[in-house]
Amino acid sequence: LAGQALAGGARALAILAADGNDCRAEDFDDWLRRLDVPVCGGVFPQLIHERRNQPLGYLVIGFSTALTVVDLPGLSDPDADYYESVEALFDGTEPPHSLLVLVDGMASRIGALLDGIYDVLGSEPGYFGGGAGSLSFVRKPCLFSNQGMLTDHAQLVSLPWPLDLAVEHGWQRFAGPFVVTAAQGNIVTHLDFKPAFEVYRQHVEADSGQRFDSGNFFSIAKAYPFGMERPDGSLVVRDPITRADSGVTCVGEVPANSVVHLLRGQPEALIDAAARCGKQLAAGNDAVMVVDCISRVLFLQDAFTRELEAVQQAVGARPLFGMLTLGEIANGGSTCLEFYNKTLVLASPRA
Repeated sequence: LAGQALAGGARALAILAADGNDCRAEDFDDWLRRLDVPVCGGVFPQLIHERRNQPLGYLVIGFSTALTVVDLPGLSDPDADYYESVEALFDGTEPPHSLLVLVDGMASRIGALLDGIYDVLGSEPGYFGGGAGSLSFVRKPCLFSNQGMLTDHAQLVSLPWPLDLAVEHGWQRFAGPFVVTAAQGNIVTHLDFKPAFEVYRQHVEADSGQRFDSGNFFSIAKAYPFGMERPDGSLVVRDPITRADSGVTCVGEVPANSVVHLLRGQPEALIDAAARCGKQLAAGNDAVMVVDCISRVLFLQDAFTRELEAVQQAVGARPLFGMLTLGEIANGGSTCLEFYNKTLVLASPRA
């Protein structure tokens, strides 16, 4: 696929791979380093193609324009100053029309990076992207670059056209609010001065009728995310993925002193949210890129195809493609740049 795109005159490549392909750095690094065009992309839990979630395969997008791709290391470095790094990258240049942001989804300072990007570039660009990685939650190289495959990196790709963006999730409050009285990066350690796992377990077990044991945390937690409250009352969803002793590890940071709710989902509410998301895009003929959370697949199971069908019906005959991610990145066209979980993001070139 990449060879065909290059033979057709592509001046930059985006490579999206499904984790089921078992992509290994030793199989890709030499080839990636030999490429004479910029390359970006990553390995994601699954891909989206032809209104289906695909556990295997590749999507390769060739661009007629030579894109600017920057790889930033140290996405879990507690001492990294991302504002300084991003400011140096864009010093003296006009902000891009749009910025594709891909990250190692298991990194612990994704939110801090996005804050740095937003502080430097502001609200003018359209932002979208997501977290690469595996549902095994094992850290391994997951981003494609001209340096080879990368771990604990972020990738910033400047795009020369504006984007139409839409963001929806459909999860609903059922317990809380609680104050995050202690946290370490993406680990919530205390809620209302109590061990976070005990608070979480009390409410989730009572609502679900299930009991947590040593091996079933994620199978229950996938239906009960956290929702961080924003000043306007909206919620940014955080996905609990593992127990961390008496705390709860999430995909993405949950800052101390945040106000959070426990959320639960109903399949119809999530599918309705997907339809609303599609209807927010302006009419057009360009393809729509879908950045959707893999945990929505795990929650909806066979009904997930209805989510994609709802989007397709809303956008008409436009092609859909994209990836199922460990966290989603967007500014929704009018809000601050956020790292979402369990959320659907749609992006399409805007005339």
